[in-house]
Amino acid sequence: MHMKRVFFLFAVCSSLLAKAQNGKFDVRLLLKKADCAHQKLLVAVEVKAHDEGSSFLMGNANFRFLYDAHLIKAPVIVDQQNFTSQGENASLNYNPLSLNGSAERNASGIVSLNIIYSGSEHNATAVTNTWLPIATLQFDLLNPDEKAGTVLVWNDDKAFPVTGLSEVVLKKNTAEFDYDTYITKASGVFENLTIKSIASVCSGSNPEATGEVRIPEGFSPNGDGTNDKFTIVNLGKLVAEVTIFDRNGTVIYESKDYQNDWEGRDHNKDLPTGTYFYSIRLSDGRKFTRSMTLSR
Repeated sequence: MHMKRVFFLFAVCSSLLAKAQNGKFDVRLLLKKADCAHQKLLVAVEVKAHDEGSSFLMGNANFRFLYDAHLIKAPVIVDQQNFTSQGENASLNYNPLSLNGSAERNASGIVSLNIIYSGSEHNATAVTNTWLPIATLQFDLLNPDEKAGTVLVWNDDKAFPVTGLSEVVLKKNTAEFDYDTYITKASGVFENLTIKSIASVCSGSNPEATGEVRIPEGFSPNGDGTNDKFTIVNLGKLVAEVTIFDRNGTVIYESKDYQNDWEGRDHNKDLPTGTYFYSIRLSDGRKFTRSMTLSR
């Protein structure tokens, strides 16, 4: 699909202008709800700037990911949250979101979720390093009792057709306050959605876990024998993929099969007291991205 291109606008200058040309983005997919009684699966699409120094103003965008049409089919937009003229956060700077360019065959499908910047009345919406919802998509769930799982996989910035977006950069020293658009760099963080078992998701819990999974808001690796490790409670037989970031978005720890053994170290060096961020993906499809405090 060819995105509509808009080359001219009268706009209000933004305080983010100095940062706009440093734009870099991350994207993720989240399982929002499995409505198995009605055989529907709701998936959220979200975006953020990669770190505090890469905020930008959203221009045109295509968010593309693949799905297994043997298990889920017929995606539609059921909620538009940002970068759209519809919904709770409607902005006349944008057209309604669309799925133009999406396609589905017998075995597989590709979603193309599109943002079109129209530039009317006010400036473009800022994307900071806090996750910002774009839309919720609804899929038909073919068999709620299916024991197999499925994975929704991003077409990243290298897999054609790519996921890509442009940032709006207002020109300086012009009477009309017109603008240019520039391709925004992808950070390489494309968070897929893995559902290990559709039947487990539809049951509302994983029978191999005992109690609700709890993730700590912080821990204190000071060697006193109490709360010395970052411990996820009630994992049971769930597999947790854990990535820890510092405030600059640098990965300081990661594990594909976390064993509740991280002690707040990076390359065998104790990390200082402060706020850190984690991304945790569970094998039942749930995903958590939050901050936590490390105290010495």
